[in-house]
Amino acid sequence: MKTKSNPQGTFLFAFVVGVSLVLLASAGPSSGGRSETKSSGRLPGDTRHTGARTFARVTPDGITTENHFGSEVLSLARVEPRRPTLAPLGTTLWLVDDPNAIADGVSIDANDVWGAWTLQGARLSAYPILGDGTPDFEFSSFGSGNSGVASARGADRMAFMESNAPGNDFRIHGFKSTSNGTPDWSFPFPVSDPNLPANSRKVAVSYDGSTVAAVVSDSVTQNSTLYVFEADTGEIRTSRTDALRMDAVDLIDDGSIALVTEDNLAVLVDTSNGNTIFSVAGSGAGNIFYRISGDGSVFVTDGFALDVYKFDGTTYQRVIHFTQASTWFGGASTVSRDGSTVGSFAANFTNWLSGEVVLFDVATAQMIGSYPVSGTGSFQGTPVGAESNDNGRVMAFASWGTEFHDWPEVMVFNRNVELIGQIDFPGSAFGVDISADGQYVVGGAKAVHANQFGSGGRIELIQLPPQPTPTPTPTPTPTATPTPTPTPTSTPTATPRPTPLPRPRPTPHPRPTPP
Repeated sequence: MKTKSNPQGTFLFAFVVGVSLVLLASAGPSSGGRSETKSSGRLPGDTRHTGARTFARVTPDGITTENHFGSEVLSLARVEPRRPTLAPLGTTLWLVDDPNAIADGVSIDANDVWGAWTLQGARLSAYPILGDGTPDFEFSSFGSGNSGVASARGADRMAFMESNAPGNDFRIHGFKSTSNGTPDWSFPFPVSDPNLPANSRKVAVSYDGSTVAAVVSDSVTQNSTLYVFEADTGEIRTSRTDALRMDAVDLIDDGSIALVTEDNLAVLVDTSNGNTIFSVAGSGAGNIFYRISGDGSVFVTDGFALDVYKFDGTTYQRVIHFTQASTWFGGASTVSRDGSTVGSFAANFTNWLSGEVVLFDVATAQMIGSYPVSGTGSFQGTPVGAESNDNGRVMAFASWGTEFHDWPEVMVFNRNVELIGQIDFPGSAFGVDISADGQYVVGGAKAVHANQFGSGGRIELIQLPPQPTPTPTPTPTPTATPTPTPTPTSTPTATPRPTPLPRPRPTPHPRPTPP
């Protein structure tokens, strides 16, 4: 199924289509029980509760959402953690099902899988990778609402963001694997917006564990604020407020630069003082999440097009511009930590029943290959997440999947765009993460499809089979530091550049010493 492809022309923005986005419903408790159903099987329902679901429309500007309430929600029986079993592509080490809460976010470090459960039973769960799915500890201030999680791949540090069910109380907490359910520090945000609750896109932890960043919105002023914390103490290093809505944040390895998604604008922020280093507009707004490499030399914007920017020693230049007719790239794009590889799961928004995973080599600005998928039915297979291991040799992509499960809800590829792992959820995947070495992949899901009324969810961890080591295209060694300047206007090239000369990467900004 792997094909080579070239960038195509732009397409009509005026096409409008409905897509059910994410959440969800409040649900009451249901009866427990044990099931031997495999991860690709269905779970029986036992009770119904009043709930809601969300739809979205693709407009000329991007994605807008609208909520619908008042119908019934199916609650599912709890399934206990399962012992390892062999799967066709990877080994399932364990899985955990919840009858009410949905696994809206997952994050993995060297020792633990961190799960952010949402709705009834919303909480943080800390699962040892080599355990059996039994959490070392769990934590919640509210017991219901929304949550998000992020962890440092190179250190024992994570952050948990949560908002209560009414959406008028937002908090963030710092944990380690040894915290035993008691936060090392906590911070209640002074602003909140019930329409923009906590989620895993709104929180980030630097690779070295030194820095936590989070974005929250104010329903009164309609402003959004970026908060940057010292990860060990919770002390605020800096903050930055803007009238544009902040949908997501990412950090480089040492936390000195944050990439903030503000509507369709990509803003690189110096976390020592909140100043803008660089900014450029993407190609759509709404359900978009921009990503940056570990040293800050490469970042990705998406939406109606996939654009890759690379530091040239002085500023950032666009080196890859890729579009396809009727295609949305905004939900599932990523860049490897070393900046060598960019991947995206692009969906055809005419019916959300087809799409294509594409991988690009950044050094040559050429597509490595693609993996198309297609399906049938009335459910939409919307891509919702993408992650890479450190060197870009393994990438994982999550989607809602289709009514008939025409492709796995989590697909894992090597750098040759060959499918090497998968997770077949009973419902829709909502989150995915991959370990730094590419050995483990974890997915979080809803128990039924996102387009269906329902509650309950699953977290599943797989271990990939050993992979041959490819020879990736070498990338330059970092030697230069980008100079902060007032928001320059980027002049991108119209098409990808053929085999550019090696350019120096920036040395990340020094992090200030707390007083």
